[in-house]
Amino acid sequence: MGKVMTLILQGMWSFKKMMLAFSISLLFSIQALPSGVADGNTKKELLSELIRLNDERIPEVLSRQWTQKGHRYYGAVYDHDSVVSPGATSGLIQYLMSGYVSKESKYYKSKEILQHMTMAAEGLVNLQHEDGTIDLLSTNFHSTPDLGFTIYPLALSYQMMLQHDDLTYGLFPETIKKYLLNAGRALSVGGIHTPNHRWVVSGALAWLYSFFPDEAYRSRVDQWLAEKIDIDPDGQYHERSTSVYTPITNRSLLAMAQKMGYTELYDVIKKNLDMTFYFVRSTGEIATESSKRQDKYVQSDMSNYYLAYHYMALKLKDSRYAGMVKYIEETVPVSRLSYMLPYLLTDQRLMQPLPDATPLPTHYHKYFKYSDMARIRRDDVDMSIITDNPIFLTYFKGEAALEAVRLSSAFFGKGQFSGQQMEKVDENTYKLTSTIYGPYYQPLPKEKLPKEGEAWGQVPRSAREQSEIQTLNVTIYVTENDGKATVTIQVDGPENLPVTLELGFREGGELSNVMPKQRIDQAYMAVPGEFAAYKYGEDEIKVGPGVVHHNWTQLRGALPKLQADCVYFTNYAPCEFKFTLE
Repeated sequence: MGKVMTLILQGMWSFKKMMLAFSISLLFSIQALPSGVADGNTKKELLSELIRLNDERIPEVLSRQWTQKGHRYYGAVYDHDSVVSPGATSGLIQYLMSGYVSKESKYYKSKEILQHMTMAAEGLVNLQHEDGTIDLLSTNFHSTPDLGFTIYPLALSYQMMLQHDDLTYGLFPETIKKYLLNAGRALSVGGIHTPNHRWVVSGALAWLYSFFPDEAYRSRVDQWLAEKIDIDPDGQYHERSTSVYTPITNRSLLAMAQKMGYTELYDVIKKNLDMTFYFVRSTGEIATESSKRQDKYVQSDMSNYYLAYHYMALKLKDSRYAGMVKYIEETVPVSRLSYMLPYLLTDQRLMQPLPDATPLPTHYHKYFKYSDMARIRRDDVDMSIITDNPIFLTYFKGEAALEAVRLSSAFFGKGQFSGQQMEKVDENTYKLTSTIYGPYYQPLPKEKLPKEGEAWGQVPRSAREQSEIQTLNVTIYVTENDGKATVTIQVDGPENLPVTLELGFREGGELSNVMPKQRIDQAYMAVPGEFAAYKYGEDEIKVGPGVVHHNWTQLRGALPKLQADCVYFTNYAPCEFKFTLE
């Protein structure tokens, strides 16, 4: 793993209890599902509840709108750090329009709401650069992708306005149209940073094309589509961002298929949705272990997949997708579905009854070769085995979560294990392997010496002959039987090489049969020959027997300690750890 990904992993671990929010997910305070919704009763009940929650949210967002005339950010919305935010401003318009057009809303046809919507539209135009782009002040300036993110709530708002043309809108339509057309010019030529940005921009252009059919929009989408969709044979997008950017990509591809007629994209979405069934834990969380983005190892639920599964369940009359829709309704707070309100208001197809639901799979071994990951479920037991990642194993048992198992050694400052290959040995066993080298270097031969100055800084080390080469071979077997995992770790390296195994349990549980490590918070040594126990609520994980031959847990060259309740096994190479998780 590169240094950048290592830093991301360590930084994001400390935020693992946070649900990632992004510009198109309009989150509210947590409420229980209304009676009947999770049981599959009428969509009207869900719609009514989302309208009510939207009404509750509006005052708080309005409190962050600049209303002082003459202010440079007049009409725009600032975030909780008082930084102006085009994304939050476009989100405000979606909130307000959803209330303005809904007869059940207390803001229906409100003149005050219309005034604030118009102010927000003016604020967006003022935040827009001459080239049509906007700034994301936390990181991106003159940003086409962040401009694209603002289009989705605005397009949904514009669609609501068109469908309710009997209402009065004053100066709002011409103001927001100015922003949208300026945005179209920028989106048709602007660049991107990441793979999903291509589809965010293309989906935004598809929405604009549905209102203002400019062939420049289609031409730009065709340019991006010529690169092909970045989905692997397993059904995973390049960034593997299961909780954030995968749902964003599906949402973007849906817009392109619906608004521009690229119907082949439905097959791409289907491929991802089919894979995603096997990334769901018994608790309703989605596995994020393989992500290449900031949601790696962050707790998140399945709510952001609701739109794609819902739409595709109806389109394909697919009972499996209907089962996922029902599962999401039963496992997430209704507030997490708040982003669905404008979709339900603008697309009557989503109000149709779903096919009969098929329950989600809960017994499987799935090896996703291209995602470097194996996924295993046995009812409430959930496991991930991962290569190309310092965390090679996770083990969940209901609410009890062993979120990370890592292996490190003091091997030339680079002994943090990351599996280089994975293979499925038999029906229940997976094998991870890694080989790294620790060489020494000889003097440069005369013919390679620089003509002037010293040699070390001018000639790359690769030009020197290596000697006394040391080798570290690690082989790990993970076997699952009836929800129990047996792990065998073989470390073949220099004699007396210190080796440490780190097991990181989710904070908030209770550890027993371990020994607190002095001077390090949330660090515990295993008891030799005995099983450590971790309990969270009514669920418990046991791991052992423990092995302790030294107390060094933060080895030179190893990654920093996880922000978790960590239990350590230790030994000296050549050695073997063999333990069970149950």
